[in-house]
Amino acid sequence: MPHRPLLTALIPLLLLAACGTTEAPAAAPSSSPATTGPITVTDGRGKEVTLPGPAQRVVSLEWNTTEDVITLGVQPTGVADIKGYTSWVTAAPITGNPIDVGTRNEPSLESVAEVEPDLIIGIVGSVPEAAMEQMEKIAPVVLLTGADASRPVELLKENFNTTARLLGKEAEAEAVLADLDAAIAAGKQQITDAGKAGTPFSLSYIYAEGNSFSLRMHGPGSAAIALASGIGLEPAWTEAGDAGWGLSTLDLEGLTKLPAGTEFGYWGNADTPDPLADLAGNKLWESLDFVKGDRVHRLGVGIWVYGGPASAKQWIADVTGAIAK
Repeated sequence: MPHRPLLTALIPLLLLAACGTTEAPAAAPSSSPATTGPITVTDGRGKEVTLPGPAQRVVSLEWNTTEDVITLGVQPTGVADIKGYTSWVTAAPITGNPIDVGTRNEPSLESVAEVEPDLIIGIVGSVPEAAMEQMEKIAPVVLLTGADASRPVELLKENFNTTARLLGKEAEAEAVLADLDAAIAAGKQQITDAGKAGTPFSLSYIYAEGNSFSLRMHGPGSAAIALASGIGLEPAWTEAGDAGWGLSTLDLEGLTKLPAGTEFGYWGNADTPDPLADLAGNKLWESLDFVKGDRVHRLGVGIWVYGGPASAKQWIADVTGAIAK
């Protein structure tokens, strides 16, 4: 899938991460699907996929699709990497008893078939090409576009609406997205009221190996920074990064390029070490403007910043709380 080359490097550590102890948004209330009859969507492969009716037994192969399905009030019957999802995604908890269908890179055909799904959903690349023919014999497969740095928030909403259509949950999706828009507007007002509108903001994931450090920087086209821009902050790191996720790699010295007044966010997770412990005493780190100014924030604990609208709402509250304090 488009993000695998970058996120694979990220994920051993990033499969770790998420910020903020903000309250998780409630899933959309479950109701009987209003849609009846066949449902046709065009997925991220450009392939038209038709279901005979709203899906009820869903296998989800990616964390963001799992989050969206649950947010819409449906508990999947099969989920890839349940343990990882539970660690990284708190916005939409699994409350059912799904079968773990393997890894996100390589789902188990046998486990997926055991679930007897009426829909298999993931992102482009979730199913290895060699397994696609067999997977499509089990149930209709819809693979959404994972990321697009030219329109990250728009794609997030588009994927959520597509998932809602497949589940017959369009009304629930409308309510969730309206709630997200309201959260963005409220966050922007808080930032403005705090006198922080236009403040440079950056987000990175810090890799520490002994005395060597590298950072995965989130550029303007990443969903996390695009949402921060939506509440009135300015991207401090302006390099575009990759075409999908808006990510690029930087060494510690590169942080000297961040503008004065930057609020520096770094992504962490509750069950991973805080890299600031490794940076203690590092002269270059301690000379940085945002370090000396005490503008360093551990963000995204328990928040999957590559997730759907539920995680996005958590992220907005987390960033707002850190910057507008």
